[in-house]
Amino acid sequence: MFATAADGVKIWYDTAPGPRPVLLIHGFASDSQRTWEQTGWIRALAGHGHVTVDLRGHGRSDRPASGFSPRTLARDLLAVLDEAGLSTVDVVTYSMGGLAGWELARLAPGRVGRMVLGGIGGRAADRESMRRVAESLAAEGLDACIDGMAGHRLDGAPPVPVLFAAGEQDEIAADAPEFAASLGAPFVSLGGRTHVNAVSSRRFKDAAVEFLAPAG
Repeated sequence: MFATAADGVKIWYDTAPGPRPVLLIHGFASDSQRTWEQTGWIRALAGHGHVTVDLRGHGRSDRPASGFSPRTLARDLLAVLDEAGLSTVDVVTYSMGGLAGWELARLAPGRVGRMVLGGIGGRAADRESMRRVAESLAAEGLDACIDGMAGHRLDGAPPVPVLFAAGEQDEIAADAPEFAASLGAPFVSLGGRTHVNAVSSRRFKDAAVEFLAPAG
């Protein structure tokens, strides 16, 4: 299925019904299938319901030549939630997806309940690091995304209750424990995982499911 963003870009998404759907937001140079389906997240969240999205420029979504920023990605996600008829979701993000999820919660108060942020700390997105990731994955056509996202970071107070998670060998999110502590937010270590393989961690999934469980 596709939602249409404000600038006409088509954003691919899929949904599975459940009592409290979880919006899953992948990172740079990836897509929903590689980040969430192939790593077992869909199975882990089977009792919740879910919404998977391919961010603009990635996967099955359109690849515009411009229009990349956390705010634009957040507006895309809001268009998906509106198209899917979902008033409130919890959110799980990875890496660059955290910038989009954070902005979504700020843009649309009340639409996001709780958020799990994997593979991200307080550092700004770095242009050269993003280029290296794209090259290592042989991902093409992402220059506009790099230019639009570089320099952005998680700023301000958490817009909703958040949980951070990162591997101890994740150089991109090396500051995640300290950053979470500075915000008064919980942090879960994923052991010796790196930025590449942390998303498949069973500890990550278990911590997210526990954090998103309804109170009481």
